[in-house]
Amino acid sequence: MDYRLAFDPALDLAAEELASAWNASEYAEQATASLQPVSAASFPMGEMTVLLLSAALSIPASVISTFISDYFKRKFPGKQPPVVEVTTITTPDGEPLFIIRKSIERQES
Repeated sequence: MDYRLAFDPALDLAAEELASAWNASEYAEQATASLQPVSAASFPMGEMTVLLLSAALSIPASVISTFISDYFKRKFPGKQPPVVEVTTITTPDGEPLFIIRKSIERQES
């Protein structure tokens, strides 16, 4: 099963860095991350960083959320990481799409 993770450009994340972080993590046993080129017209928010996770088995949304949380903690050591919202939708082809956006809620300093 394939899972697509679409990251809001406001998070300023490099796709290669995200894929490498997933593939170097304990989660790599469950799925392999690769880059997925997409056009800006594919998403209502415009151009996004997209990863494709290819897994033999189902991956719970909690695993993906934990990876994102851990990734941000490492990326922003000693600082408050950005607050994000993770929305899951099912695409017309039946595959899950996780949209990771910067939260519009006020972030704590």
